[in-house]
Amino acid sequence: MYTATSNEKVMELLNTWYIEMRARRIGNAQRLKEKIDIKIQKLKNEKEEALQDQNLLLYYSLLDFRYNYLIDNLGISKDSFEKINSFEAPGDNFLAYYYNFFKGIHSNELGNYIEAKEHYEKAETFLEYVPDELEKAEFYYKLATYHYDIQQALLSIKYATKAKDMYIHYSGYEINVAFCDNILGLSCTYLKEWELAEEHYTAAMSQFQKIGEEKFIIMIRHNLGWMYATQNLSVLAIRYLSEVVEKSPKHYKAIYVKAKEHFKLNQTELASVLIEKGLEICNDLHQEEYKNRNLILREMNNNSPAEQFERVVLEGIKYFEREELYYNVQEYYEALATKFYEEDGHSKASKYFHLGLQARKKAFDKEALK
Repeated sequence: MYTATSNEKVMELLNTWYIEMRARRIGNAQRLKEKIDIKIQKLKNEKEEALQDQNLLLYYSLLDFRYNYLIDNLGISKDSFEKINSFEAPGDNFLAYYYNFFKGIHSNELGNYIEAKEHYEKAETFLEYVPDELEKAEFYYKLATYHYDIQQALLSIKYATKAKDMYIHYSGYEINVAFCDNILGLSCTYLKEWELAEEHYTAAMSQFQKIGEEKFIIMIRHNLGWMYATQNLSVLAIRYLSEVVEKSPKHYKAIYVKAKEHFKLNQTELASVLIEKGLEICNDLHQEEYKNRNLILREMNNNSPAEQFERVVLEGIKYFEREELYYNVQEYYEALATKFYEEDGHSKASKYFHLGLQARKKAFDKEALK
């Protein structure tokens, strides 16, 4: 039978496990998981539920989600939070912080940004239960990634810089500093500050190569590919993205960007194969954002008639409107307007150009509120 003392030992192990995950020390996290899984299985085997510490099991389930996110963040699916949801929602304690923080991460990965915002805001109210400066840095880092994903690059830079300034004072957190440089590189890419972006990517890559962590190196190669794609340097972008897709075959972001660059080069067959592959992965994960991006790109790649293109784009815009990704709303309305203009549908072309301008105003207003 499990005693209170043994439960306390498991709790200590769980705390250590999270510290290793937070520091992105994958090897240490893997070794601890093997040890913890054996102890947790013994606890689950208790016939009397009263002998099972439900808070301990919930904490384990939360950290198990965090571990899976560390190992394969692009493999997070709609079902990844299922085990956690089988527990009663935690009250006002440190578990409530982790629950909302990780639920925010889960929603963010699926492209459910409004839901992610709600959970990040709740998590922030529970930060007082985690009196740990490094956890605050981790929280700010994730806020930086969230704001980058919702196209608020300046806020992303604010939070990434805040996190980096905190991490830099702690020995053993050089990888975390590099992750902050990576998100700073992404935000600079979004702002078309190419030289600054490259500086941040170079700093991050140098640290990742020092520890030889292939997963993190692939992340930077993808982001360099994305940077070149945003400059319409398609051949160079494809060179980087090809390596990413080869080493990480389910990297749906790299697959989409690579498909788009092949489309720009009029390599429609290559683009088509990648689009279908990306759609399959996104459908399996219930990843809405990239599913919609791929569906719209497929119509562009097929040079579909304006009416068919219109149906797909308007369906996709529902998602981008819902998640307040107004720059994408503008982009897709303008693509639709251009298509109708090319086919002499001037009335609809005018309508969609106007809607594109309205979306641009919404994007501006959203930023102005901050």
